[in-house]
Amino acid sequence: MSSTTPEFLFVSPGDYVAIKNEENCKNTKENNKNYWVGQVIDCIGGARNPNSWTLFQVANIDNGEITIINADIVEKILKHSKS
Repeated sequence: MSSTTPEFLFVSPGDYVAIKNEENCKNTKENNKNYWVGQVIDCIGGARNPNSWTLFQVANIDNGEITIINADIVEKILKHSKS
């Protein structure tokens, strides 16, 4: 994996990922609430290249909420589904 290649391109269903919470990122006093952990349910590709992920359907591991997020707010893969 190259340092210039975004990590979200390597996400696959079943992975646990750290997701940037866009609502709280503006308030720097709440540093501990800037991220949440989700398990990827499905990866959705773009119109030009279906193998380049643009959206993820994820389940929040804290409350079970299922949501669709933009791929670029995934900060890090915490645990791969194959490991």
